[in-house]
Amino acid sequence: MDRFGASDRPLSPQERWMAGLFLGVVLGLFILEIWHDYQPVKLSALLIILFWIPLLALHECGHALAAALLRWRVQKIVIGLGRLVAAFRIRNTSVEIRLLPIEGFVRCAPQDLRHPRLKNIAIYFAGPGVELLIALGVVLLVGWNRLLTLTEDYGLIAWQSLALAATAGAVLNLIPQAVRTPHGLIPNDGLGILLSLFLPKQYFASMLSESRDEGRYKP
Repeated sequence: MDRFGASDRPLSPQERWMAGLFLGVVLGLFILEIWHDYQPVKLSALLIILFWIPLLALHECGHALAAALLRWRVQKIVIGLGRLVAAFRIRNTSVEIRLLPIEGFVRCAPQDLRHPRLKNIAIYFAGPGVELLIALGVVLLVGWNRLLTLTEDYGLIAWQSLALAATAGAVLNLIPQAVRTPHGLIPNDGLGILLSLFLPKQYFASMLSESRDEGRYKP
């Protein structure tokens, strides 16, 4: 079951064209607003939006990589919400790209019951952890003082925007909250970390059993 209740039917050519047109119009209006009374610093808002998409992909890859390193089975990686745009497989993992690159998730399950709570916490933290590492890397590369400087240098503005987008993504995901979906409330990374401390071992045993059944009956 898809966590966000999105349709699994791929976009038709007409829907792809309409979605592209809509995004083009929105982006065009955004660029016009930046161009009006133009100042280089105005580019930062556009850059933050553009950086958000690859950062989202890296965030979800962080979850998946941590799960794989901890020997959990990575069943599915979903990037985006809404209608399915593309789907493919990486070895035994299903990957879906959806229309709106706002959220994403990784579905994984333990393959044993050794320290499942700690491993679950590590997997939850790995997503925002990747973004924090990117922000830290920018700070080390550019320097803290330069990063906080008001500038008209386009290169520095790009670095500032990347650091801000990465930090904002990590912080927003670590603030405990639940996302309401058609299938109920889903914890974000911060809330998932807290809830992991109190999950009974039977919860992980159930995940393990379901994962084995899925691997047994699905090609």
